[in-house]
Amino acid sequence: MGFVSDILSNENGIQWYYIIGLLIFLSLFITIIYRVIKIPKSVLMQHKESILENDNHTDSN
Repeated sequence: MGFVSDILSNENGIQWYYIIGLLIFLSLFITIIYRVIKIPKSVLMQHKESILENDNHTDSN
């Protein structure tokens, strides 16, 4: 990594790429956390029950 940082340290304005990358990561992370928290409990219960229902179908084969 020393070679890359030596080359990039000579470029002007390279810090903007770091800032933009960090902002994209944080916005995606916050969006995913928000959407996971806002999932209704009924939907989660349907997913939970569907796992058990699918398991019974594989036993009959």
